[in-house]
Amino acid sequence: MGEKKARILAIAPYEALHNSIIRLAKSREDISVDAYVGNMKEGVEIARFHENDGYDVIISRGATARLLREAVRIPVIAVEFSDYDILRAIRLAENYPYRYAVCGSLEITKRARVLCDLLQKKIEIVTLYHQEDADRVLRELKWSGISMVICGTVGEDAAKKVGLSSFMILSGDECIEAAFDQAIEMSRGYAYMRERKMAYESIFRREKAGILLLYENGEIYFSNGPKVPKEVQELLRKSLDSLPDEGIKKIQAVKNTFYEIDGSWIQGENGRYAYFRIQEQKIAVQTGRQGISFSDKKQAENYYYDSFFGSSGALGFMEEKINALAKIGQPTLILGESGCGKEQIARYLYIHSVLCNHPFITVDCDALNDKVWAYLISGASSPFGETGQTYFFQKLDKLSENRQKQLYSLILERGIHQHSRIIAACVTEKGGQPKEAVMRILNYLPCVKIWLPPLRERKEEIPMLASLYLAKKNRDLSKQILGFEPGAVELLRQYDWPENYTQLKRVLDELASITETSYISSLYIRQFLEEENKIYACSREEKPFDFERTLDEINRDIISQVLEKTKGNQTAAAKKLGISRSTLWRLLK
Repeated sequence: MGEKKARILAIAPYEALHNSIIRLAKSREDISVDAYVGNMKEGVEIARFHENDGYDVIISRGATARLLREAVRIPVIAVEFSDYDILRAIRLAENYPYRYAVCGSLEITKRARVLCDLLQKKIEIVTLYHQEDADRVLRELKWSGISMVICGTVGEDAAKKVGLSSFMILSGDECIEAAFDQAIEMSRGYAYMRERKMAYESIFRREKAGILLLYENGEIYFSNGPKVPKEVQELLRKSLDSLPDEGIKKIQAVKNTFYEIDGSWIQGENGRYAYFRIQEQKIAVQTGRQGISFSDKKQAENYYYDSFFGSSGALGFMEEKINALAKIGQPTLILGESGCGKEQIARYLYIHSVLCNHPFITVDCDALNDKVWAYLISGASSPFGETGQTYFFQKLDKLSENRQKQLYSLILERGIHQHSRIIAACVTEKGGQPKEAVMRILNYLPCVKIWLPPLRERKEEIPMLASLYLAKKNRDLSKQILGFEPGAVELLRQYDWPENYTQLKRVLDELASITETSYISSLYIRQFLEEENKIYACSREEKPFDFERTLDEINRDIISQVLEKTKGNQTAAAKKLGISRSTLWRLLK
């Protein structure tokens, strides 16, 4: 079976070239040529009309060929001209009795100068560096006494406009044959690339996931249709500028549906393409798999920086250690009393880790039913089957001992902790005593620990934390609260805060909402803290505070309670209160 003929679309800017192409094409069996006459814009219109008719290559000449390369995606070959073609035009002009010049592109004038030197001819030679200059240059030649020009197609059109005669440099048969040969070689390569493109597109169209290729400017190069919803396409086009060089892997929610998106850059010859693989996530809110949620880096950042920890600078002295732990991949156990910000620290570790462009998967161990647990441990589409994820096990101590053992065995047997990040959080008893479940975790998994101190151990920082968080509430509520009345912050500082940062945030949220003055009053704070005492009185051993007293009386009451707990040991009491023994002695007096 013979080779397929190269299909050529010939667009000749002048009639003579059109006739020569047809004549020479008839003698060849390796090409099939359809030829049209069209110069410049007219030629572009012809090419665009036939662009999808299956041609392998386009043949044209000069400025028309240059325009075609910019207008269509089919390869374009320019029919060149030889030194002999220029010489022939010069010879033809020898019988012209008046002044004439050679006027054309740099390629024409460069060759013309060499030929004139060889022939010892004195002919004026002018180069057209830009097509837009042709009319002006030829008009100036006419004013200088030139009445005829030897030129290319651009020069011939301009010569007609200004009323000059012209001899156009025609491409000879050997140049047309050379263009045919080049077209055959190019069509073979083009056919090979086209076959590969069709094969790849066929594979992509059969792909269950959505495939989207975008140019750097956001235009779509390829999409396998309805598998890439328009809303997702638009979202990815808008976020193209933020696609990192190392790529992304994230979970994205669009109209209550979650999509797992893998994105990366592909380097092409003429620039980069953004490649996205989009798959509807099997785990969605509507499936009833409560206790499992997905987020990406941007969502985790928004959640963290909108939280009390992120907006108040509550990391404080822990920041350096936590930043160091964020860089390692070892399993991390976050310990602390209820309300100490364990979930926020987990997000902080994630957004500052090397896996931040992969999904952050939260598993709330207190909300898992039997069906969801079975799915996690042995389901075919369990998120544990992926690599490069960050898994955050919230309230891990709430799992039964049996489920804890199942989870640890799964992690160790599959080596999940080696290719993904494991972060767990457990609640400790008041006073920092770890629960039995926490000790089991430490014994089973090679964890590094982060212990979050309760708010009562950072009382000196409460004024700073409250002020920074209040600045955020001013932005959120469009208010201009300047701070607290004298003595008001001291009431916050002296309170015990059984639910720690979560409770402080809630109280500040309510105070900021109801305050219409420039400063939050002591009266409001007293009322709120009394209400808080009533809420937590059932679960606390301490008697509710009576805030209808002086600060000295409140201080003495607190010191008495602490001395009672330390059995009268003033050194231990001073340490718990975060003051020196001499200050304790002074307050007691």
